[in-house]
Amino acid sequence: MSSRGSSNIILGDYVYAANDLTTVMKHDSGRRFQDVFTGLARILQAKESAVAEGWSPMIEIVVDLISVLESQIDSIGGDRSGVLMNSLARLYHVLFVYHDVKTKDTDLAWEALAKSYDFKMRNLQPFNASLERQKVSATKQIFHHGFFPEGVGSQTKVPIFIIGFVRSGSTLLERVLDSHPEIYGTGENSVFNGQLDYIRNKIVEASMVDSSNLPGVIKGLADGVVDEMVNRWKMVSGDGGRPADEVPSRLVDKMLTNYYNVGFIHMLFPNALILHIAREPMDTLLSAYKHEFPPGSLDYTSSFPSLAELYHSYRDLMEHWDRELPGRVTHIRYEDMVNDMAGVARKLVQATGLEWDETVLDFHTKKHAVNTLSTTQVRKGVYRDSLQAWRRHLGPLMELLGDEVSYDHLRTTLGGYSLPKGSAATIEGEL
Repeated sequence: MSSRGSSNIILGDYVYAANDLTTVMKHDSGRRFQDVFTGLARILQAKESAVAEGWSPMIEIVVDLISVLESQIDSIGGDRSGVLMNSLARLYHVLFVYHDVKTKDTDLAWEALAKSYDFKMRNLQPFNASLERQKVSATKQIFHHGFFPEGVGSQTKVPIFIIGFVRSGSTLLERVLDSHPEIYGTGENSVFNGQLDYIRNKIVEASMVDSSNLPGVIKGLADGVVDEMVNRWKMVSGDGGRPADEVPSRLVDKMLTNYYNVGFIHMLFPNALILHIAREPMDTLLSAYKHEFPPGSLDYTSSFPSLAELYHSYRDLMEHWDRELPGRVTHIRYEDMVNDMAGVARKLVQATGLEWDETVLDFHTKKHAVNTLSTTQVRKGVYRDSLQAWRRHLGPLMELLGDEVSYDHLRTTLGGYSLPKGSAATIEGEL
């Protein structure tokens, strides 16, 4: 029932999801299914009326459970201690969401968030800033203007790649594209990224053995990516026997950290659209810091120093690609999408080479599973976090960012797009 509730959140069926998760919460006296608290918090954040009894019953349980677990953690060591810290991190994050969304008490929200991340970071290895810098440096040294061989890669325009920093509006961008009848968004599970190690190894092997075979190898690798994207679409659409001409004209591959891999994307798909979605830095980083991501590569967004380091890497690489492959990446400011969705959407579809379709503007009403932390925001349409209430807590992060606290020079570079007269190009006024 807990799993069904989580699935219904992804589908946007909040009432059904709330009923399932509330039932589990009421009957789980041993508190083995703590995911229900995170799920209910997401529902309450999106649509409080979907949960019949509101926040109170869950918060009472969460506060009591925190007290019990904190009394145990000092007397328990080893793996059990790690499990308790993970539970406390998640429970405090639920408490944070409650104060952030319901009580609007920023101080209590920040206190809960700080405790959540303290438990979380105690369970992780220290962030390796040196390794991160080496990764960026190596990428810049390899992929320079003179590196890319002429006339290699696939000429197809089927893949559309979305890159950017986490919480920059990429899910919104993908949903707008996906609302076009000839475009399909494949979600977070990037086909290209899944094959990247194989692609890298094959290119290195071909370069060392017989470089004359390199164009054929790269073309074959590109075709393999597209074939897998089509297979993914057929599997998800539930109809593997559809005629080839009914396959969507464009397939969206969204993996934000592919800003590291623009060089490989360009090598395999020199004509494919690469869309970089960017949002005002402090909006982006506050949103990233506040959100509880699944365990993995985004764990270190929960600490100001590592979050700032990751953001420096992103900005450094985006400047590198603009310098070495000028015009290759198409930039889209999230704020332009918010302020001028119709204008941006039309130029976006034009950039894909497809005809305009009016239903694109109804993206937020279309039923589609959105399995990311942006699920609830996408169903509401466009959104923004407010910085005003959080400003006094963000000073240390702003100091770590330095000049990159602003992204003033970035403009939406969709062909023919210009911001309507009177629209705000930035939201720096809130900083």
